[in-house]
Amino acid sequence: MKPRKLQPLIAITCSRVTGGAWGIYSLGHFMDYTFADYSLALLDAGAAPLIIPAAQDESSLKRILSAVQGLLLSGGPDIHPRHYGEEPVAGLGDVDETLDRMELMAARLAFEKDIPVLGICRGIQVLNVALGGTLYQDISSQLPEGICHTPKTDKAVTTHTVRFAAGSRLRRIMGRSEIWVNGKHHQAVRNPAPGLKVTARARDGIIEAVEHPQNRWIMGVQWHPEGTWREDSFSKKLFKAFVRAAGAPPR
Repeated sequence: MKPRKLQPLIAITCSRVTGGAWGIYSLGHFMDYTFADYSLALLDAGAAPLIIPAAQDESSLKRILSAVQGLLLSGGPDIHPRHYGEEPVAGLGDVDETLDRMELMAARLAFEKDIPVLGICRGIQVLNVALGGTLYQDISSQLPEGICHTPKTDKAVTTHTVRFAAGSRLRRIMGRSEIWVNGKHHQAVRNPAPGLKVTARARDGIIEAVEHPQNRWIMGVQWHPEGTWREDSFSKKLFKAFVRAAGAPPR
């Protein structure tokens, strides 16, 4: 009997909420959570998913990243603008400093260790800020002529197109120059970090994807492929490419 190939372990960062089963009695008591679709999409693509809680220090994160083959930076709240040298604007949403510290550290460590990384929505923003880039804190007020990036639709519904840069890894993965995606965000990459290459934009110019050509596999997308992976072939292609990269031998 042919032995089954070992699944790459992929860590998923999570967000935090208060409340839960204890209701008002748990105010101030955080629960770590993330949407199950991240894990389901990775499992379908051939990975073994793990969830990283927000309570970490550098030593614990190094231990976790030494045991996994990939890191998925998931969606979540806004990143505090202090992390890219700006004061808050009026449209800034909820922030979580504990989560910011953990994810920014995880992104930097994964980059240094050349561990494959996929950033989704907040995740592309974390990746960009961790490597030295900046964000639009609120697209609608800072770029009022842009298209709607916060549609009132289900996550499984695609809402606008993105166009891929010629020669990019993402365009090779998708096999198309343009696809429909399910964006839902009010922040976005403004100035890409040094070394990050812009690989997709929306029709209004908003950056929708980045990658780092010098690293083994570093990619961020602004939309939510975990919401469409069941039916959308392009979402499946992205997760499968990520899992393949995580399962490949290090350089």
